[in-house]
Amino acid sequence: MFRKCLLLLCACFITLPALAAERQITDLLGRTLTLPSQVDRIILSEARLMYILMPLQKDDPFAHVVAWSDDMERADPDTYIKLAETFPDTVNTLPRFGHPGKVTFDVEKALTLDAQLVVVNQAYHQLWQENGTLNKLEKAGISTLFVDFRDAPTENTLPSIRILGEVLHKEKEAEAVNSFIADKMARVAERMKGLKAQERPLVLMERASGMGDCCQVFGPNNFGHYVELAGGNNWGSNKTQALSLAINPEALVTEPFDLIIGTGANWQEAYPEATSLNLGYKAEDEDLQRGFQALSQRAGWQAIDAVANKAFYGIWHQFYNSPTYFAAIEVMAQWMHPERMQGIDAEADFREFHERFMPFPYEGRFWVKMQ
Repeated sequence: MFRKCLLLLCACFITLPALAAERQITDLLGRTLTLPSQVDRIILSEARLMYILMPLQKDDPFAHVVAWSDDMERADPDTYIKLAETFPDTVNTLPRFGHPGKVTFDVEKALTLDAQLVVVNQAYHQLWQENGTLNKLEKAGISTLFVDFRDAPTENTLPSIRILGEVLHKEKEAEAVNSFIADKMARVAERMKGLKAQERPLVLMERASGMGDCCQVFGPNNFGHYVELAGGNNWGSNKTQALSLAINPEALVTEPFDLIIGTGANWQEAYPEATSLNLGYKAEDEDLQRGFQALSQRAGWQAIDAVANKAFYGIWHQFYNSPTYFAAIEVMAQWMHPERMQGIDAEADFREFHERFMPFPYEGRFWVKMQ
């Protein structure tokens, strides 16, 4: 009996260090975090950070999440609906926080949820530093991990996936996702080799077409960079170094655009005044063509040659902060350089990504051409 008790006591002392083990993780900003071995109480400061948790743990992307923000339901309702259909009990009951760039993060609420980690887009680092949120979270014993899928998606998405894979002990899954994306990007880069400046079509890359006053155009980053990688010349890159810039529509009439590409999503419920292209999982062709007609009726747009020639395209807005950005670059390259892109099918690749990494099947429309 004494021997059994002694063995049991020894076992307890052996397992205690393992239970209390800590590890260090370096986030995208180079900050070193000390985290417990098992992190299973995470707050997503933006719900759209779920875009990366889905491929990392497709069977249950909410497995380690105790709360998220309220942005997806407004900004990307189609994906929100797909998640609600697939995981109704979780989506309908998961606590919510306000958008990190619009309201001060509720540290007290995070404490009541016994949160271990808050995942935040790096764009909010300075704001959270200045308003004291980082300091409050640190004092509360809650770590903050910064990643990026929006400021520089083609540079920062893969490292961010790797970091989150490390946090969740999903290193193999992260490597599989990263390899898939890198392979698709490398193929496009190979096809664009030797492309001369005069072979690059001039592209107007409009941000959130039909949302608010016309027009917001992308600068050299994000979708503007996608255009360049796809073999185009992004007009907005010569106008601003910011993410986007407001342009008077009169300034567009005399420009010799070869293509116009506008981003869109199903924003009708949250923004009923928008005349956007309702791209996403629930999109329908007839509705998308009606969207083009509405966008073409904006002041001055009928005088733009690319509109008159129906060289007007739409693409899903959420490619701008999703690991599936590779599909956006592929399809834009197909539009601009079909001869160079022979044998590459963006839709087939996007469908395969869903089959391999997503918790729900591919459906809907994520890009479209004006008919």
